[in-house]
Amino acid sequence: MRAEFGYEIPPAPATLDGVAVFTRFLDGLAFRYYWATEGLRAEDYEFRPGPSSMSTKELLQHVLNLALMIDQCSANAAARETFESDDPAALRRKTLDVLAGVRERLAGLDDHAFADLRVVKRDGSIWPVWNIMNGPLADALTHVGQLNAWRRLNGNPVAPAGVFTGTPPGPR
Repeated sequence: MRAEFGYEIPPAPATLDGVAVFTRFLDGLAFRYYWATEGLRAEDYEFRPGPSSMSTKELLQHVLNLALMIDQCSANAAARETFESDDPAALRRKTLDVLAGVRERLAGLDDHAFADLRVVKRDGSIWPVWNIMNGPLADALTHVGQLNAWRRLNGNPVAPAGVFTGTPPGPR
């Protein structure tokens, strides 16, 4: 049985190019997201550290929307898929599936094709792939950090995965 995408980071690529760097950041996002969301309890989903903060479930939906924007760009699609659910497990599953799909799509690209990718925002403006890196990808990593913090604040810390090595937590 193959482990779910994000469970661990795949081996490093053989070459260093733009696609490989972007893909590695995507792998890091999926890995951190996987472990930040693994073992969430029902009481964690509604937790928010303050009245103006997103809840854990709202963060899950937001990270999924960011993943869908990355997916839209990787497909060079004119429109972005939407997915709404009240089931946090469905949001988690969908996010990991979307990120896995992006990774698979990018595996077939060279740097020239990668550089030609564009994202079409909902307002119709068109932006280069660079904006995906400093926008949705960086934003998603920030929100995964929030998921980790919300869990600690709610008494359910994240399992100690090896973020430097990309390995799952070992036995305690």
